[in-house]
Amino acid sequence: MPPAQGKGAFRMSLSVLFVRHGESEANLNDMLVSEHADPPLTDRGRQEARMVAHQWMIQPPTAIYASPLKRSIDTAKIWAEETHASPVQIDPRLHEIRLGEFDGRRIQDLLENDRIRYQLWKSDPESPPRHGEKLSAVGTRMMSFLSDMSTRYESGFVVAITHADCLKAVTLHILQAPWQSARFLHFSNVAGVHVTKTGSRFELLGLPCSPPAHDGSL
Repeated sequence: MPPAQGKGAFRMSLSVLFVRHGESEANLNDMLVSEHADPPLTDRGRQEARMVAHQWMIQPPTAIYASPLKRSIDTAKIWAEETHASPVQIDPRLHEIRLGEFDGRRIQDLLENDRIRYQLWKSDPESPPRHGEKLSAVGTRMMSFLSDMSTRYESGFVVAITHADCLKAVTLHILQAPWQSARFLHFSNVAGVHVTKTGSRFELLGLPCSPPAHDGSL
């Protein structure tokens, strides 16, 4: 979902594009992973990363950041290669939500053997699995990242490769919406949230949409 050709609107102020990583081996196996494992991108995930980076070539990034996890770093490196950007910078605040006791488990396993706790967490992300992280805590670190970006770059276009729950957290934080609203948000691989700095506040920026993948995924 790139900006309109030739307008250069985002150079007048700071904008940050948060993007979920491309498809990973964990996505392919419907597995939740945060710290238990660090799966790479699939071939499809690398293709997704190249596709979205190519779409944004008309808006070269001022900087590219990534979560410390391999699937995000690989997505960011592909973006940097496609757009001839400066080297990727790693920021731990972009890390996947800590999954606690659910880390490394398949979703089907949770539905069959831990349904009540799993459904509670999905309906209320402020009730995470044991040793897991609340979505509000993710929101706090994501807004800390945004605040630092606004201090570091007065203007420009920053790309930050992160994870689905991080996209939910920054969206809900900016909208000042209840954390329980997260269940109504879905971010597929390489989906993004575009944020602009207007005065002293951050705002969400709507972009031209693109059709879903041919397999019907959202």
